[in-house]
Amino acid sequence: MLKAVIFDLDGVIADSHPIHEAAWKTLFAEQGLDAENLNLDFLYAGQPRGEIFRHFFGQLPDAKFETLSRRKDVLYTALVGTLQPKPGLVRVLGELAAAGVVMAVGTSAQRRRTLETLDHFGIAGRFGAVVTGDDVGATKPAPEIFLRAAELIHAQPSNTVVVEDSHIGIEAARAAGMKCVGYAPPERIEQLRKAGADDLILEFPPSAVEYFSRIAGLDAPPQGVANQKAGSAVPGVKGV
Repeated sequence: MLKAVIFDLDGVIADSHPIHEAAWKTLFAEQGLDAENLNLDFLYAGQPRGEIFRHFFGQLPDAKFETLSRRKDVLYTALVGTLQPKPGLVRVLGELAAAGVVMAVGTSAQRRRTLETLDHFGIAGRFGAVVTGDDVGATKPAPEIFLRAAELIHAQPSNTVVVEDSHIGIEAARAAGMKCVGYAPPERIEQLRKAGADDLILEFPPSAVEYFSRIAGLDAPPQGVANQKAGSAVPGVKGV
């Protein structure tokens, strides 16, 4: 039985990936990297900031890391006025709340930015708990973020569904013993399928309570995946 839904932040609650990518590309260019020809897939893997820096710059002295990290924040903040919630999110939160389903945020992002984003959208009060990468000893793919969120909202993992857009987030949800919906654009759907998502969507479902209740009741992953867009270009994606 569905008791709780835990949402990732970037790419699930917030349509923030384009802003992050623009900020990172500017930072890379400033540091002499060929930003236009870099493989940026790692930005979408759900890794914390420190891992992103190590991936693209190697091991940095602490002072250099702090300088570049602050610069990334400045570049992101310059664009954050355009930030919007993912389409359908506010409706989904309202439907779940009306049905008595408790909700939480579970993200590897910084706590300050997470809270600022929720406040910016006016939805902070919808969540019974917000657990970030700053609040745990091990970020995703470790299950600690999701287990801590479930503990704070008094939900059992078996009755909790996670919504994630990264493969390490899905791995974390599975490690926590929770059902997990992979939510991503078509080009990243297959990666989430391989990570073990219980279902896959390209957009939020039209009936959130019915949909998440079905996911919570699954005994095994379905044969297909879910999508509300007719005529999707993603092979194997079917309607909810």
